[in-house]
Amino acid sequence: MLAFLLNIAGGTIAGANIGEQLSSSGPGSKVEGKGVVLLSVRWDRRWTCGQFENTQLRAIGFDKQPSTKTDEAAPDLLLDDAPKLFTKPKFDNYAFLVEPGEYGLSTLEIKVARSVSDVGSFKVPRTRFMKEGKSSGGTFNVASGETVYLGHFYLDCATAQPIMWRYYPEDREAFQQFLASVKGEMPWLDASKVQFRLFETEEFGHSFKLP
Repeated sequence: MLAFLLNIAGGTIAGANIGEQLSSSGPGSKVEGKGVVLLSVRWDRRWTCGQFENTQLRAIGFDKQPSTKTDEAAPDLLLDDAPKLFTKPKFDNYAFLVEPGEYGLSTLEIKVARSVSDVGSFKVPRTRFMKEGKSSGGTFNVASGETVYLGHFYLDCATAQPIMWRYYPEDREAFQQFLASVKGEMPWLDASKVQFRLFETEEFGHSFKLP
């Protein structure tokens, strides 16, 4: 799937323009008519991953569908907080205020290293995912007034080539523990209203609903 092995050259993708990342202070009065999406990402290096000495998730981007953007355009919602040097083996929690609608995976970057001197990255462009404005990589939906949990995103190393994978809490107790951790960082969050609605994908995760 990830057929674009390129040398790392320069920074990450330019800033997004629809999704607004929320901090501990919350959305304030701007929430009217919009939705909130929650997700977690691990940015640490994964060692001995497939054929590589180490790998690292570098960027994930989503576009509101239908999308007519070119490969060079910034995603509507962008996560690219991966540190270049020191990493921690933990998930970072994110909340974004977004326009209602359907969003699709549009960009993905994974750094790979065979050694200290042999370093590159898999960069999957928008044209790989977007066909007639719809993403083949996966989608999520959010309506006005909703708060939706999309999943935990990290790497999977089961094959020779690393891929991004969408993980999740497997029971309601674990999900509530996750929401409690998010609320500790974002006191404005009403955990009782968060919907478990995973990022839907056939490439980067399995279908699952809480029992």
